[in-house]
Amino acid sequence: MTSRSTSHFTSLSSWFAPVPTLAALTVTIAACLLGNWQLNRGQEKRARAAQLERLAQAEPLTVNQAELSLERVLYHRVKVRGAFEPDKTILLDNRPHAGAARAENRAGFHVLTPLRIAGGSGAGRYVLVNRGWLPRDAQDRTRIAPFDTPTGEQELSGVAVASAGHVFALGDADEAGRKIRQNVEVDALAREWHVTLQPFVIQQTGGPQDGLARDWPAPDSGAERHDGYAFQWFALAALTVAFWGVAGYRRGRPNEAQARQDPQEGTPD
Repeated sequence: MTSRSTSHFTSLSSWFAPVPTLAALTVTIAACLLGNWQLNRGQEKRARAAQLERLAQAEPLTVNQAELSLERVLYHRVKVRGAFEPDKTILLDNRPHAGAARAENRAGFHVLTPLRIAGGSGAGRYVLVNRGWLPRDAQDRTRIAPFDTPTGEQELSGVAVASAGHVFALGDADEAGRKIRQNVEVDALAREWHVTLQPFVIQQTGGPQDGLARDWPAPDSGAERHDGYAFQWFALAALTVAFWGVAGYRRGRPNEAQARQDPQEGTPD
C-alpha cells in the first residue's frame, strides 16, 4: 500500500508540476481576460452603431452662430445656412473612393471649404464642410479637375463628425498654407485663418450641385472583428489547458508503469 500511495503521489506531483502549471494558468487567465475585453469592445461598437441608426432617424439640428460642442452634435444630422469662402478651400489627398459599383478604389481628394454661417455680425462664426470627393489626376496631382463652389447664401445638410479623417503622412507635418494637404485639424485651421470655427466638421449630404461625389460609405461598427478576436483568445485558453493536461498525463505515465511492473515492492511480510 505504501508503494502504491507513493506512486500515486508521484504521479500527481508530475501532473501538477509547479512551473508548467503556473505557466498554463497564467496564459489561460490572460487569454480569458483578453477574450472578455474583446467581447466588451464588440458590445460597445454595437451600441454605437445602434446610436448612429437612431440619430440618422432624428430631426436635424440647426447650426447657427451659437457655439455647439462636439459632444452635442457628434453623428447628428445637421443643417446650416451660410456662404462658402472658396479662397480657403483645402484638398485632402490620398482619399480613395469606390464609387457606386464599389468594385475598385480610385485616388482622389476630399474637398474642404469653410462656410461663414448666416446671421452673424462682424467676422461671425464658421463651420468646416467636407463637401465631397474629387478624382485626382494620375500623372500630376496638382492638376485639379474642375468643380463648382456655389456663391451667395446656401442651405446645406449633412452629418456632424469629429474630423475630416486622418491618413498616414510622410514628410513635413506642418502643412499650413498649402492647398493640397494630408490632414487637417479644426482648431489649427481656426488659428491659421484667424476665424472662429465650430469644433466639428459637416460631412455634406445635401445642397447645391457642384460636381463632387457625396455617396459616403456607411460606417462599419467593426463588432464582428472583435468577436473574431475574442474567439481566438478563448481558443488559445482552451488549447493551453489541453496542452497542459496532455503534457501532465505523459509526465505521470512512467511512474504508473513502474508501479505496475513491481506490484510487490513495499508489501509487508
